Amino acid sequence: MEDRPIYPIGKAVIGATWLFATACFFPPLAATAIGGFGRSLFWVLVIVHAFECVAFLGVLRKSPRPLAGELWQTFLFGIVHVSIVRAEIAEAEGDPSAP
Repeated sequence: MEDRPIYPIGKAVIGATWLFATACFFPPLAATAIGGFGRSLFWVLVIVHAFECVAFLGVLRKSPRPLAGELWQTFLFGIVHVSIVRAEIAEAEGDPSAP
């Protein structure tokens, strides 16, 4: 896992996107033109990441960590977190072709 620096970068970008979208509900961004875009982006993130939680439930259940934590991480970071979980599962199973 340590040789995959793209995962922390992906989480940082998605986290920053969540922060921006959430900030658009509050002043001063709420009253600007970008505020409407940010609020729409927030709801898109909610819908897409909620769908990912359901779609990847089977993968998340294979993780040795608590399912609630895996669902929360998937809700926040989506496919980036699922990719990490998949790599960890493959590594634990000794799969030499693990990403």
